[in-house]
Amino acid sequence: MLELINPVGIPRTEAQAARRTLDTPVGRRLGFIYNQYPATRGFWARFEHALEVLCTPAHIERAYKSNTWAPLEPAKFKQIAGAVDYLVVGVGA
Repeated sequence: MLELINPVGIPRTEAQAARRTLDTPVGRRLGFIYNQYPATRGFWARFEHALEVLCTPAHIERAYKSNTWAPLEPAKFKQIAGAVDYLVVGVGA
């Protein structure tokens, strides 16, 4: 026996948190976490420089991982995240 099932189904609605817009990063504290993947090194250096020129941050924190595959150490992440207003994480860092 074959049973036909409607492929549309019954949509399930999930509750979502209210969205909020970000304030401007200009003049704020800025952090970068980057995994130093070889194919992106030229891009990342230019990207950081462009953000520094655009945002004129009051303070900058950086973490460049030595191992492209392992995550940043939790203590180092907490230290950087607590010291900045905006954190830019790049290339799977």
